[in-house]
Amino acid sequence: MKNINTALKARNTEEENRAATMLELFYDLIFVVAIANVAAEFHHAVANDHIGHGIISFVMIFTSIWWAWNQYTWFASAFDNGSSRFRLVTMWQMVGALLIAAGVEKGFHNDFTIIVIGYVVIRLSSIYLWLRVASHNPELKVTAKRYAIGILLCQVGWIGQLFFEFSYIVFVLLWIAEFTVPYYAESHTTSSFHKEHIEERFSLLTIIVLGESILASVYSLNKIIEHFSIDLLMVAIGCLLTIFGIWWLYFNNSVEHRLNEPKVAFQWGYGHLIIFAATAAIGALISVNVDVITDHAKITIETANLAFAISVAVLLFGLWFCQERIVSRNKSLFFLLIAGLVVGLGFLPYSVFTIGVLIVLTAIFRQYKPLKDNHA
Repeated sequence: MKNINTALKARNTEEENRAATMLELFYDLIFVVAIANVAAEFHHAVANDHIGHGIISFVMIFTSIWWAWNQYTWFASAFDNGSSRFRLVTMWQMVGALLIAAGVEKGFHNDFTIIVIGYVVIRLSSIYLWLRVASHNPELKVTAKRYAIGILLCQVGWIGQLFFEFSYIVFVLLWIAEFTVPYYAESHTTSSFHKEHIEERFSLLTIIVLGESILASVYSLNKIIEHFSIDLLMVAIGCLLTIFGIWWLYFNNSVEHRLNEPKVAFQWGYGHLIIFAATAAIGALISVNVDVITDHAKITIETANLAFAISVAVLLFGLWFCQERIVSRNKSLFFLLIAGLVVGLGFLPYSVFTIGVLIVLTAIFRQYKPLKDNHA
């Protein structure tokens, strides 16, 4: 273990064989719990025909989880020095993530107190880390102070929100402020990050979130064992096809070589909220389809099918935004076309199965007809 007084200096962006650390993987594990809780509550909300409320709550809570993970991940890519102090601060953030996970159920009932407390715990440690960066990196002093002050002001806003009646307008404004802080801070001097490392970190979380869909496939298989039906079998097969296809499509392209462009890096990083949220929603909505078929839900199979189709279409939009339009030479719209077909299949019987087949066919097509990249 390194000395506790190790300076928080910017790391070499060209460092070879930079991979996720055991601490980062441990950090991800804590956030898995929060994501699993959000997906479970979303599943129950949709199944009980609280669709509008469920979607809003899911987006609000998932965004807080993703943003906390996202900001730590970029910071660690640039400054993680493996010191005892950095490890302890990271573990302090894990406590905040556990508080968010514990507050998910109340959050779906419009009580965000525990979630806000957990979020503020995470972000206060970020302020401390950025202040250390400012003191140890003269060239990044302005950038780091902008981060620290911006994050602090946002936390004052979140805490203040707790003392008044909840307002969606204030909520949206606070998130706009949160998303603006990195852009404003980095506009002075760009902080360093390791392109290969950051792409790996996002890839790892993608796999973790896909785990929610794996749990949904196990749920469907358990129901088949309890009382077999063709409908359940089609959902189980469609679920697996969709998961495998999504994995293949996501990992078929790399944007690492474009992340040195600040505009691309921001769009790619922020755009992953769409990918992560849609992937988590897909798993939840698979379970909803199973509940409908087994008469444990208050919505119709048509509604469940369409909800699943929309979540897959949103994911495809995310893949287009974060990969296809960045990588392709001719600004391909292929994923958007497939997204439209997916929504159309959502109005037909056995949507989960047919969408799964379409996603696999899309992955096969992209494997043998890869995007032409002018920037590679």
